Amino acid sequence: MSERKRIPSPNGHWFWGHTLAFKDKPLEYCMDAREAHGDVVKFRIGFHDWILVNDPKIVWDICVKRQREFLKPKIAKRLWSKFLGEGILAADGDKWKRNQKLVRPGFHRERIEAYGKIIVDYTTMLADAWRADESGKRDIQKDMTRLTLAIVCKTLFDADFADDDNRVNSAMATLNEIMLDHIHLPLPTPRWWPSAKNRKKVAALDEIEDIVVSMIHERKVEAVDRGDLLSMLIQARDENGEQLDDKQLRDEAMTLFFAGHDTTSNALTWMWLLLSRHPEVETRLLEELESVLQGRPPTFEDLRHLPYLDMVVKESMRILPSVWVFMREPAEDVEIDGYHFPKGAFIMISPYTLGHHPELFENPERFDPERFTKENEAQLPPGAYVPFAAGNRMCIGKAFASMEARLVLATLLPAFKAGVPKDYEPELLAELSLHPKDGMPFDVRPRPQL
Repeated sequence: MSERKRIPSPNGHWFWGHTLAFKDKPLEYCMDAREAHGDVVKFRIGFHDWILVNDPKIVWDICVKRQREFLKPKIAKRLWSKFLGEGILAADGDKWKRNQKLVRPGFHRERIEAYGKIIVDYTTMLADAWRADESGKRDIQKDMTRLTLAIVCKTLFDADFADDDNRVNSAMATLNEIMLDHIHLPLPTPRWWPSAKNRKKVAALDEIEDIVVSMIHERKVEAVDRGDLLSMLIQARDENGEQLDDKQLRDEAMTLFFAGHDTTSNALTWMWLLLSRHPEVETRLLEELESVLQGRPPTFEDLRHLPYLDMVVKESMRILPSVWVFMREPAEDVEIDGYHFPKGAFIMISPYTLGHHPELFENPERFDPERFTKENEAQLPPGAYVPFAAGNRMCIGKAFASMEARLVLATLLPAFKAGVPKDYEPELLAELSLHPKDGMPFDVRPRPQL
């Protein structure tokens, strides 16, 4: 039996450990800790040990080879269940297995292919708005958020919330803000607590839930498959022939509604930033798009003929992954490669710190889509690149999100030259997702048409 390895830890406060330093700048703290202490580092956050893992072999063991020994962590369940019920983000065990099987068919190829046209149609509407805005001054994060929210409303509910756009966007923004605060609360705030912030949280939840529940009731009365995810969920049956009840439908729909737009909108925001700052990559991508599309809108089928577009998306998600961290919790004490991971510890896996690891990616700060040619990608160690996690809890919407990002770029990039002002430097906020503080100002101008 190999000798147990000690897990190093930065110096922390005698009472609150690393809590305040980590909370202040979690991304920088994780990067500094990896550089100073190696690929497995322990923090004390609150009353728990948090272990950051940057060894891809251990990441792969946790997520894939020994995934049954690791659970969704209690901290994640406490966060998601208060807002999203027991959907697949918060559930574990038999409940997660059952519901995941019922939700997965909604992301099969034939369904996703049908969603492709919706993505292009809504992106074309955004293009019309950009052309009509003579100022050219846009907040591209806000535009990407509104776009991905409209797309998820249509693909999930077959609903166009144009009239309620401000209402839905405002409620979702509030949920993001309050969910972040909720992470740091020592005890959950009860629904009846009379503070202004809690009333705001409850109002936002009620706003979104009213929309979701009314859609469920309307669709069950219609009993028609509109080709959207909600129709599929209502009709789905498990191996015992049982369907999701109204609460389960609500929880899964709320989960997909929330998760289906926030991470993709931020991923797209970062893609625009990176393309605007690397004109050589943008030029090559434009050449590929022009060669394949020849001026027409893209389709789902076009994507297999656009390998450089796929490489750009993957490299963007290496440098600036919207899901900057995800977590696992050992169900029992676990030993991996000589390290002891105790039951109840929170295991942190960061696609950001992995993606910036100089032993995994040469010159990791350089934006280089060539890293993701088929040959180069095949040489990456398993566990080195996990922007959608890995194993049985890999993001169920991975294929949809990848298709959405590629179709949005393929629709807008040939028609518009977009870039940040020269003196702009985004401040990265590593919260529920990695996003720029206070949006991202962009100058958007139509490209001259040949």
